[in-house]
This record gives sequence, C-alpha cells and structure tokens, in this order.
Amino acid sequence: MTLDPWQVLEAVAAVGNLAYTVLMLYEKRVGWLFGIAASAMGVALFLHQHVYAQVGLSAYYVAMGIYGWWSWGKDDTGTLAITRRSARFHAVMIIGGGALAVVGSVLLKLLPDARYTGLDGFATAFSLLATWMLARKVLENWAYWIVADAVAIVLYALLGMYWYAGLYLVYVVISASALKRWYGQWKAAQG
Repeated sequence: MTLDPWQVLEAVAAVGNLAYTVLMLYEKRVGWLFGIAASAMGVALFLHQHVYAQVGLSAYYVAMGIYGWWSWGKDDTGTLAITRRSARFHAVMIIGGGALAVVGSVLLKLLPDARYTGLDGFATAFSLLATWMLARKVLENWAYWIVADAVAIVLYALLGMYWYAGLYLVYVVISASALKRWYGQWKAAQG
C-alpha cells in the first residue's frame, strides 16, 4: 500500500495546527511557531485542493504567526494581557466579516476551478478576524473561532480532507474551553 503524500502532509499539518491551538489555549508563545510551520504546509495543501481563499488564509496565518510571536513578547513581562471589546466593536466585526465573506465568495467564483466558494469565503473571512483578535489577546476571538471552525468542518469534509475536518471538530471543543478559561483569567485580572 502506497501512502498518498498529500494525506501525509495533511496529517502532519493537522498535528502541527493542533499543537498550536493547545499552546494558544495555555497562552504559550512558542505555539506561534507551530502555527507558522503548519500554516506554511496548508498553503500547499489548499493549492492542491483549489480552495484559494484557504490558500490566502494559510499565508495570512504565517504572517499573523510572526506578528503574534512578536506581539506576545513585546512588553517588559513577555506577556500580553487578555482584553475584552465592546458590543459595538463586535457588531462592526460581524458586519465586516459578513461583507468580506460575500466579496470573497464572489471573487472566488471568478476562478474557474475554485471549489465551494461560499464556504471557503465565509470560513476565511471569520478566521481572518479571529486570528487578528487572537494575536491581540481579545477574549472573544474564541467565539469567532467556534463559528468559523464549524463552517470549515463542512468545507473540509466536502473536500475529502478528513484530517482537517476532524481537527476542526476538535478546534470547536478547544475554542469553547479556551473561551471559558480566558474569561476566568480576564475576570480574575479585573479584580
């Protein structure tokens, strides 16, 4: 039996992404390095699958991984405090994310071999927002991840990327746990 190199790469990237997420849950800066490496693998995987917003998203993850690594280590203590944002901030983010999802989907349809453009556009738009908020340690990033990851599960299952579909199912659980954990830490810091 011959191993499919794309499935092997997908499995390695999935494990790297899982390590990244668990390390983010526990606010470990080194997690950003796992995210950078796994996201670089994702660029190749998603090019192969013709889901181009996911290609762009993976490239963005590489850049945000570098930013997150820098951001989480830039103050004197080496840690960035968890913050909360207003309902108005989140209303703007949700409306902006929805608009970005629609625009992304329309643009993806211009590519003749693009697949599942609506799911790709939505998962990408809200993952972009969640990643930026995670890099800034905005508590509510985990809620955005829950929504984006739930949509991504459907996308990856349709693509036959079962390692990623399974990974994103685990992500939903981890994100719910992280939201609770970070909320407790934020609440304690308010003190």
